[in-house]
Amino acid sequence: MGILNISLGLSPTCLVSLDLLTSLDGLLWLQSGKEVGERFRQHQTTVSRNQKKCAQVFGLTLSKQKGCWAISEETKLLRLERVVHQNARLLGKSPLRLEANGWLDRGLWDPTPEGWLSGSKHPLGASRCLELLEKRIVDAWLGPLHEIPCGTTKFRVHPLCTMPMRLLAEPGHPLLRSDPVSLNEAKTYPWETPRGGAYPKTQEQLASAGLWPPRQRAHTQSPKTSLERRDAKKLLHLGSVLSHSPAHPDLIPLPLPITTHTSLTLVVRSDHDDHPALLELRRSLEQRLRHKQNRYPEIQLQA
Repeated sequence: MGILNISLGLSPTCLVSLDLLTSLDGLLWLQSGKEVGERFRQHQTTVSRNQKKCAQVFGLTLSKQKGCWAISEETKLLRLERVVHQNARLLGKSPLRLEANGWLDRGLWDPTPEGWLSGSKHPLGASRCLELLEKRIVDAWLGPLHEIPCGTTKFRVHPLCTMPMRLLAEPGHPLLRSDPVSLNEAKTYPWETPRGGAYPKTQEQLASAGLWPPRQRAHTQSPKTSLERRDAKKLLHLGSVLSHSPAHPDLIPLPLPITTHTSLTLVVRSDHDDHPALLELRRSLEQRLRHKQNRYPEIQLQA
């Protein structure tokens, strides 16, 4: 793919092609060269070569920092380049990028709306998602409303719906035979919890409602030993009707009233909020949520 020639009043031309910057930013987003190749239809050797070329053009060093791929610095030239490339995506030159997080029901974003690519489906954490959006590595994020910083002018926030939190269990869990079920009784079982600090305001909200287990009751998300696998059948999972757990597809809600609610929000950069592609994304998501509401009346759509 050739060098773009899109003038934005900032730089008359791009320094690198769509493919080169896609390979670099794709790795920063997806954290896997294999997933970059699959999403953007590039051979893995091409992805690696493009990453090195792109880093060289901008004088960057690509390396792993605390287990994650990162670059040495964000130069002004790279920031300007991303502006041009994001506008190219908005013009349909390349797919737009939606970070939808791993906890969401696949039916909401899969198949991905036309013209969009979704993320790796592994929860990245609120601060990381906002960072990717701010740096124009992704173009939109679906996340919890209360994780968005108050008073920010960088982002436009579009609340989509709210729904109550629920405690879920595997079929055959002992608590499914209890009537009634109390929260204190549920707390005697291990809970599967998100990584601490990934969604700090959500964690604070759940902890204040007594729904965030202390460390000694938390259970790792990837049981390894046979004993852990047996215990995993007794795990309790906190979620909503829009939660998605590939490892536990048949979870059943416990008959336990919980008054805590969660929300789903579409977040975009303010400077592109009224772009037709982003407006169409909102319409598509709202339509899918209306279909979901037919099955789950507890979903409250936002006007």
